[in-house]
Amino acid sequence: MKKLIIKFGLIGASLIVGVPLLSIAIVGLGPDSFAVGELIGYSTIVIAMLLIIVAQLNYRKEQGGQLSFGDAFKIGLGISTIGGLAFGLYNTVYVLFIDPEFNEKYFAYSMGLERGTPTFQQQYAEALSGNNFMFSIEGQALLMFLTVFLIGFVISIIGGLILQRKGVVKTV
Repeated sequence: MKKLIIKFGLIGASLIVGVPLLSIAIVGLGPDSFAVGELIGYSTIVIAMLLIIVAQLNYRKEQGGQLSFGDAFKIGLGISTIGGLAFGLYNTVYVLFIDPEFNEKYFAYSMGLERGTPTFQQQYAEALSGNNFMFSIEGQALLMFLTVFLIGFVISIIGGLILQRKGVVKTV
């Protein structure tokens, strides 16, 4: 089970980090890239977390057709944790080194404001003072971890419920 979790967790993590990096290379970092980036990002997370189902199927095959809900759930949680940690780390690197102005640019985009205007400066300062944790590196990394983890959590439950098989009854 551990090998499957690591194998599929690392494949999922590679997708979750690699596809957005490829997207940056193609689309760039401008404000026009946010809508495309969100679509690509969430789609990639879902696709990567669907690897949980593949891992659960592989494990069931290895176990002679048997898979308990608990084992299916453990597999899913392990893969979700690896993917979530990778995305949280990627987000930290992204905000610190790749696009240090991301918070300002994304705030302006999401509020429909132009950066540098007095209205933007006032609203951005209010947002920073009222919700410091979500604008912090730690808060953003936690949010990204939880986004991936919770999507994987749901897929783990669905996969476990659908794929579980207690025992194979052979009829003669």
